[in-house]
Amino acid sequence: MFELFQAAILPHQLLLTLLLTLVVCYWLLVLLGALDFEADLPDDLGTDGDAHDGTGSSNALGMSTGGAWLSAGRFLGFSQVPLMVWLSFLVLFLWFGSLALNEWYNQAGSLLQATWLLLPNLLGSLIVTKLVTLPVAKLFKAMGDADSEAEEVIGRTGVVVSTEADASYGQLEITTASVPLLINVRTEPGVTPLKRGDSAKVISAGPDNIFYLIEPAPQN
Repeated sequence: MFELFQAAILPHQLLLTLLLTLVVCYWLLVLLGALDFEADLPDDLGTDGDAHDGTGSSNALGMSTGGAWLSAGRFLGFSQVPLMVWLSFLVLFLWFGSLALNEWYNQAGSLLQATWLLLPNLLGSLIVTKLVTLPVAKLFKAMGDADSEAEEVIGRTGVVVSTEADASYGQLEITTASVPLLINVRTEPGVTPLKRGDSAKVISAGPDNIFYLIEPAPQN
């Protein structure tokens, strides 16, 4: 462990060690709730067709730069996951790659040699980060789909199909254009339970969209 610490503070490794330390501090603050890690890259960055210059024409240079940035994001993977997640993986792999490459090919600790080794290290780290963030991107997409589904359900009216719906259990059937949607529901504490066949309106989503809160639907 002491040898690892010594290697981490060598001149050619110190910058990456500081970056890794910042990443660790960032995630500690996220765990403590002091920061929000949802630093997503907006899909329309630099591609707003309404951005015009003083003559009323589109800013072609801005659109070109934005398009190239988004293309790089899709290719490298940082447009599919929160940017801080992608950067954290990249810094981590850069740090480990630098340790390994300098141990094998730069035992003298030459700064010039370490600079040359940074090029293959960066390339390899970008590839590994892309591969690692692929399943992470699927996870965030699934979370986004769940949020979208919740937004579609909230405000809809359905019929209670369980024996009753109260603060601890209930099921609601919502009519759709295809197959009826069956969701788990709860009422607010203290609200009179709804009976089978009662109409109810979805008012909000519960934790992680496991269930939805409902209220009696207004009678026409």
